[in-house]
Amino acid sequence: MWQQEVKLTSDYDFEGVRTRLLNDSLQQRLGDVLRIPIRVDAQPWIGQIGAKDRRTIVLTGDGPKDVMVEAMQRRFRLNEPNPSHELKQTTLAPIVETFGAERLVLDVDPFTALIRSIIHQQINLSFARVLTDRVFRTFGTTIDGVVFPPTQAELAGASVEDLRALQLSGRKVDYLLRAATAHLDFEQLRQAEDAVIAEQLIALKGVGPWTVQNVLMFGYGRSDLFPASDIGILRAFERLNGERPTVNEAIVLAEEFAPYRSHAAYLLWRSIE
Repeated sequence: MWQQEVKLTSDYDFEGVRTRLLNDSLQQRLGDVLRIPIRVDAQPWIGQIGAKDRRTIVLTGDGPKDVMVEAMQRRFRLNEPNPSHELKQTTLAPIVETFGAERLVLDVDPFTALIRSIIHQQINLSFARVLTDRVFRTFGTTIDGVVFPPTQAELAGASVEDLRALQLSGRKVDYLLRAATAHLDFEQLRQAEDAVIAEQLIALKGVGPWTVQNVLMFGYGRSDLFPASDIGILRAFERLNGERPTVNEAIVLAEEFAPYRSHAAYLLWRSIE
């Protein structure tokens, strides 16, 4: 097994990040590290990430080192400046003080971010997590306790009856199967502009602006998205400012966070968790 230390130029609150991810079955806690699924050319490998101190992250794995290190750096945002430094002079300053050393961690891949967002549409968070876990474990692969979410091909092979048995609504089953069988190369879209990705996604049945924003944020790591209609965002603004804004008002409030609105959204969510 190889190991590599990543030296950072600013603090990284790995404990805070790890705590937030514990509700997600795609990260398995082992002592002070997280074991995570990584696919390299369709081959599943298990990576591990931990912190030696607030500016030293330790990556380990037993697969192709360079590709796995790149994947872990991308997911955990280790190779990017922390946007919190740019938000210290905004109205988010009190939240930055508490959560500013954390980062918005990406999903395993863009397709996983899409199916997760579809499942989470218009249901409460706790049940959404249960359903997501069922889909991942039923149609994905589990290796040494680490869950690898289903690929497009794996999910496309699921039947309506199999998905319905997990307590997914008929509508969401339809949306998931359409996403899985769509002729889209989600990895290739990494090189596309936000508008191009949005256009491709919005053409899928059941995918609206909220889902597109989530996929751009958590699947592709785009920096300036703001899901203003998200109830958690509105609640966070209410706690911060004493009054819950309308969606349009939230859009206006978020203008001061540009071009770091994705990270601002993360901080707002963290402030109410």
